[in-house]
Amino acid sequence: MITIPVPLGARAYDVRIGVIEPAEAAAILATAMGKPSGVAVLVDTQVGRLSPRVAPLLEALAARLPHVNVRRYDLPPGEACKSLTEIQRTAEWMAAQGFDRGAVVLAIGGGATSDHAGFVASIYLRGIPFAICATTLLAMVDASVGGKTGVDLDAGKNLVGSFHQPLAVLADLGFLSTLPPRERVAGLAEVVKCGLIADAALLERLEAEAESLAQESDTAALATIIAAAVQVKADVVTEDERESGRRAILNFGHTVGHALEAESNYQLLHGEAIALGMMAALSLGGTQGVTPPELRTRTGRLLTRLGLPIDFERRISPAVVGRIDVDKKRRGEAVRFVFVGTPGTAELRDIPLAEARRLLAAPT
Repeated sequence: MITIPVPLGARAYDVRIGVIEPAEAAAILATAMGKPSGVAVLVDTQVGRLSPRVAPLLEALAARLPHVNVRRYDLPPGEACKSLTEIQRTAEWMAAQGFDRGAVVLAIGGGATSDHAGFVASIYLRGIPFAICATTLLAMVDASVGGKTGVDLDAGKNLVGSFHQPLAVLADLGFLSTLPPRERVAGLAEVVKCGLIADAALLERLEAEAESLAQESDTAALATIIAAAVQVKADVVTEDERESGRRAILNFGHTVGHALEAESNYQLLHGEAIALGMMAALSLGGTQGVTPPELRTRTGRLLTRLGLPIDFERRISPAVVGRIDVDKKRRGEAVRFVFVGTPGTAELRDIPLAEARRLLAAPT
């Protein structure tokens, strides 16, 4: 098992990566929770149905926390749980179960489950702790680390949320055996992002092992890839927890990516949308004299080998461009883009909205 610390002072926690057996996972979680009065376990319905690891984990956790009110609540699968309506349903259920300020929320699922659980934990009784058992590759390398939580509005993705760091994160690779191939591949997009913005060696490794990573590969190799991506995020978050500066580089590909994802009514998976968004950002970076054409070509080749889409040009529409106007990265009459010129480095640049609309409407 690989352990990546996220050293945030009083809010510090560890990310544990590997095939984690239920008894060990329960021990880690129970230690992190301390002496909770209850545990509200929020489970992605699809994960609960498909994975044989959920029930043993809950049994082991209940055994570790005798006389503690451990209750399970199944969430709608995927992005369907990321709405204020679903947040209210969860909070009402928690209140009905009698969870008080000594309770802890535990998320078992992918990125959407983690976002939902973290957000409801941040607002229930004005805030209670939570922990995460990530079950998808995307959640392991992205949503579970860093404390960003939130849900969607009709106007766009993640427009309501909070910063709320977890007590502990488990990236249990045992859950990946039931992950559909498309979901697995989509998770690799965020790993490519980490390589581009902060770890050139990771990018080179992805290029060397693309086909094997896109298929079922040995657990040890996958664990080290996940650990490298988590380390990038942990380093950036430790430097800038609330995105007042450098943390914004983690948004590379997300401005256009989120717009495409929302406009598709979430038929595009998050990682697929981010792959498209990265290609759009590299194209825009070229117009700004930041990104050389060969980096765009190199990235497109890698994403294609991984099985991710790169044809953002044909997907751009007035509706997609319009969604950028309500993106979280907007600053007045400009939107903040992340550009990459050399692998392993990134820069932030504010582009006037009118210019961004013009350039996206006619990508080069």
